[in-house]
Amino acid sequence: MKRRLFYAASLAFIAFGMTACGGSTESATEENLPVTYQLDATASTLKWKGTYAGDGHTHNGTVKISEGSISYKGDAFETGSFTVDMKTIENELTPEEGAGDLNESIMGEGLFNAAQFPNVEVKINSISDKEIDATLKVAGKKVPAKMPVKIKKTDKELTAKGKFTIDFSAIDAEGFKPSTEKGKETQYIKPGVDFELNLVLKAESAKE
Repeated sequence: MKRRLFYAASLAFIAFGMTACGGSTESATEENLPVTYQLDATASTLKWKGTYAGDGHTHNGTVKISEGSISYKGDAFETGSFTVDMKTIENELTPEEGAGDLNESIMGEGLFNAAQFPNVEVKINSISDKEIDATLKVAGKKVPAKMPVKIKKTDKELTAKGKFTIDFSAIDAEGFKPSTEKGKETQYIKPGVDFELNLVLKAESAKE
């Protein structure tokens, strides 16, 4: 009788152990499942500010992020990319103050050449909770960028907020370089452009 009770107890213990292990494995598997966060273009904003080298006056405005996504496997970053639509640039001036002329200058051949390169492609190399390391393709040339941001990630949403400066010297645009004409040496835009990012992405399973 004692032997039967011991045998039954042993089977119960083994069954419990297998169930517990199975549950743990399933939970671990779920935690490591890949998830992709898709851009919420309506909620996301990107502000810019450029500075004139001569007298230090500035212009500011916005440009739209048209599409993008970031993928994780568990807590590990996998891939990420975004597209910035240069044709959506807006500035703080009114039409009477020359908003159209300023936009034409920014999108013109002397700066971002939006007619030939309408988009800026952003490839994310890595993400930490404090920084996005990315490579931008601007006017056909690669521009490295480290963006200090605050990342918040849940199973439903990912946000990135921060202010940073990107140096566009690498695109070798005339508008970002000192003039060679005498007396106009300081008549150019500083290649370090300031940005303020508010990025919002929704997990695919959480999107309606």
